[in-house]
Amino acid sequence: MRKVNKIMNFKNGVTFIFLFFLALNFLAFIVLKQESTDGYSNKIKTPFPKYDSTGVEGFMIGFEKHFNDYLPFKYKYISISNFSKVKLKALNASNNVIVGNNDWLFYNACIFDSLGLNEYSGCKKWNKNQVDKVAKNITAIKNWCHKNNIKFELIICPNKQSIYSEYLPSCYAKQSDNRCDQLMNAVPSLINLKSIFLNHKNQSKQNLYYKTDTHWNLFGAYLASKELYNKWKPFYPELNDISKVLFKDSIIPNGLDLANMLVLNDFYKDSYTDVKFETQNNGKKIPKLLIVHDSFLGSMKPFLNQLFSSITTRHLYSDGIPTPEYLLNYKPDVFVIEYVERYKECLLWDIHPDFFK
Repeated sequence: MRKVNKIMNFKNGVTFIFLFFLALNFLAFIVLKQESTDGYSNKIKTPFPKYDSTGVEGFMIGFEKHFNDYLPFKYKYISISNFSKVKLKALNASNNVIVGNNDWLFYNACIFDSLGLNEYSGCKKWNKNQVDKVAKNITAIKNWCHKNNIKFELIICPNKQSIYSEYLPSCYAKQSDNRCDQLMNAVPSLINLKSIFLNHKNQSKQNLYYKTDTHWNLFGAYLASKELYNKWKPFYPELNDISKVLFKDSIIPNGLDLANMLVLNDFYKDSYTDVKFETQNNGKKIPKLLIVHDSFLGSMKPFLNQLFSSITTRHLYSDGIPTPEYLLNYKPDVFVIEYVERYKECLLWDIHPDFFK
């Protein structure tokens, strides 16, 4: 009987602590003043709902969203939970961030692919019709640009796991060729950054990507920009030389975007690669570049600014691939499409029919 009473007292004690904790959080929710912008997700928090035609149900749904957004210490709880999971090596599988070895973090998501890293491993290939369409789209754009005296290049920036797979948990081992491999095999004239990066990695200790971020660093972007430079140099012999640069690594005391997703910025450190051009270039620049891009363009800008007098950007989602009419009106000397590997599905979209003329 005493044992039963002890168990009941323990349960009652835990229940009391839990209810007290909830009441304390609700009181803090009412009393504490909080910012209306969520610094982690970079979004506007849900405002307090108004009672309208949706009735009580609509009001309660709105209040739940508002409470979730303004829950006091929410990110402290998430941080503690994720820190515990990292220590227990239990923060993988369906999570957006994969915790790898030696503090390497990987993004477990692919646009249009809910399986994330399963696509990387080769478990979800394109079928023949999809491969043919991608190759046909790229070839059509390239041929049209050639007819209209525009230099065209497609740059596929490898996902970090494609280059640093040795830091992935063993369950994510690559089984066979994936969609990026299919793309390079279907259009062998493309710049194969994956192959270039792997070769460089085997010869140098210089990291090409941030450990706690989805993006390449300035050195990775430099190697990609140098490949573009090598393509254009024969047509512009006096082009500025971007090979004479100095790189310097420095420690960042906090983690970057992947660490931010885990709310573990303070737990991780990273390194930043800075670039300095050794001498003032006396060469010439190509007049006009038009580039369709994603967020990987940011690290390429210091090098592209050395190569072009004018750069016009178009985001792959908000602006998309320009029409032939737009290209004829703008008249760029060079047209570049830059996508990170996980966005390569955009190459399956229908392009303007005039590209095939």
